[in-house]
Amino acid sequence: MAAKADVGEAHALTRLQGVHSDIEDLVLRGGKGLDLEVGVAITPTPSITRTIGGASSIDLSVFDPERRLLKRSLLAEAWNAEIDGLHFRYPGALSKQGDTLTLTLEDRWIAKLREFKGPVKARREEMTRAEFILMLVEEACPGLRFICPQLHKIQPIASGRQAKKAKDDAQANRGKGLGAAAGLTVKGEKATSDQVDVGDRALRTAASHDASAVATLALIEALAVESVFGEEAANLLGMTPETKAASQYSATSVEEACTGFLLGYVAGHEGAIDYVKNHPDARPYEVAQGVQRSGAGAATNGAGNYGEWESEARRWLEAFDGGEYAGADFDASEPYLFEVGKKEDYWEAIKRLAKQVNWRCFLLADRMIYMPETELLQSKVRLAIDDELLDDPDGGVENVDFDFDGNDPVTEVTVTALIKQWKPPPGSVVTLADHGPASIGFGSAPARVNSKGQKMGISGNRNAVTGEGKARYLVSTIEVPLIGDPAQRLATITLRKPTAPLPEPRNQDSSGGAAPAASGSSQKAQELHDWCEAQIGKPYDWGAVGPGSYDCSGFVSAGLIEVDLLGARLTTSGFTTWGEAGEGEFITVHGKAGTGNPRTEHVVIEVLGDLFECGGISGGVGKPNYSAEDLAAFSTKRHPKGL
Repeated sequence: MAAKADVGEAHALTRLQGVHSDIEDLVLRGGKGLDLEVGVAITPTPSITRTIGGASSIDLSVFDPERRLLKRSLLAEAWNAEIDGLHFRYPGALSKQGDTLTLTLEDRWIAKLREFKGPVKARREEMTRAEFILMLVEEACPGLRFICPQLHKIQPIASGRQAKKAKDDAQANRGKGLGAAAGLTVKGEKATSDQVDVGDRALRTAASHDASAVATLALIEALAVESVFGEEAANLLGMTPETKAASQYSATSVEEACTGFLLGYVAGHEGAIDYVKNHPDARPYEVAQGVQRSGAGAATNGAGNYGEWESEARRWLEAFDGGEYAGADFDASEPYLFEVGKKEDYWEAIKRLAKQVNWRCFLLADRMIYMPETELLQSKVRLAIDDELLDDPDGGVENVDFDFDGNDPVTEVTVTALIKQWKPPPGSVVTLADHGPASIGFGSAPARVNSKGQKMGISGNRNAVTGEGKARYLVSTIEVPLIGDPAQRLATITLRKPTAPLPEPRNQDSSGGAAPAASGSSQKAQELHDWCEAQIGKPYDWGAVGPGSYDCSGFVSAGLIEVDLLGARLTTSGFTTWGEAGEGEFITVHGKAGTGNPRTEHVVIEVLGDLFECGGISGGVGKPNYSAEDLAAFSTKRHPKGL
């Protein structure tokens, strides 16, 4: 039987499973209790976790000082277990630390999806992203119900207008800001509170102008180089006296100076936003150089002074945007293809495909839910938390905790509740009133419409109240201990405000036209890295392209061909114009050519931070230890688009 897809109205969430049980209720397929089968101490607190970040899981720590369990076949093979209507699978893997063994059981459907691997490809013109995911589910998990109200809806491709709307929605939903972000540095030194304030204001200014990630990164790099975020100079972006005199923007105001950088300090001066539009392949340091026209950066087009701080700048942008989905517009190219990589399992591919458009894909009993968080928010409210409920000794909610720094809206709340009385499952809606800043935003939900086009009201009873002063949250994670007095057992529930979905990314080749490109960028790079590692030790042979031996360009060509990033072998000179200029995020080809001498012409490839070559200082295929000065002698740096 094929997986069943539900394209109707948003799902009706069932009861919360897996929370009314003890560890004694966890039984193996034959009916024997796991605690009896293990026969040793399960410690300290086994727990079950359910989340919209994926699927249910059970974490067990077993004290096994005499290694009785370790010697048993139970741990060396996969097996199934069940508790409270939920089915789990132990994949036959564990971690041992001293006398303690740690086992993780995951949802059986996830285990089945992991058994299937790519490659699988489909063109976006042929099916929607949701239909591609359903295709994978139907192959791996017959019987699993797939729920996606927008299964057949063609999602819009990103445009300037759509991208701005997505950003505006995200800002309204979650808010942006650095808040309590940790680990930020300015030119390698820990950022002070004043520098964090400057950075936050600069990033807010960039967001208000809908600046791209590349333009924003250039701004952060320029702030670091020109004034160390205001620490070494009040002239934040190093405006010259002539520019200050002619500019309408103040050199000492964060918002004005940053606006000048983004829009142009003076009339006729190209700002960062226009520079990126006119030079779509420019790196952030090239944008900074183009705007600042720095004499110090002229020789290297900004790489020598601004480029050094690109990784640092990206950490600022990621902290501001929220980290997980930050910098989504950094790469100009995204694929026409929906794809599962050659070594990628179906579950990892599904998570990646959902993340690309900021949708949620999670398991709820025997249902896979795939939809945006904003659509989940349209579900009926399952619980209203307010003073009345908290003061009720039979209400079941013990505590509501959150952090608020005065600048950003509260987006996450932690609730401690008696699990016997907690009903809302993951993905359902809870309102929170009477909690100050945590009760702001997402009051009454928009009216829902049924299949006949009739507006449906929201229930007014205590378990489903919405209205002014009641913020709406999604139940993100529920963690429940599996031991202790059932009447007193407390669950930890994380509530999150939703994030906005992103439009389908646009597609563009290096010449500006539409063309397919590789999906699963980091997966593609990992495949190339694994291939390079497997070639280590093979000999150098001028003109050879493998598989027994290679020359330098033959080796690099063969690797790129292996992972479908190159169609045919290139010479060393050919790599000087291949792909896109500059270093890539995952893959960079360093080349020096033009001498006609095979002893001085050379090409090496950098993949996920590791260098590989054939010939050169390695002799055959190896991992050379080139210094930064050595690499600087390679006159060209190129990378595959999007990588």
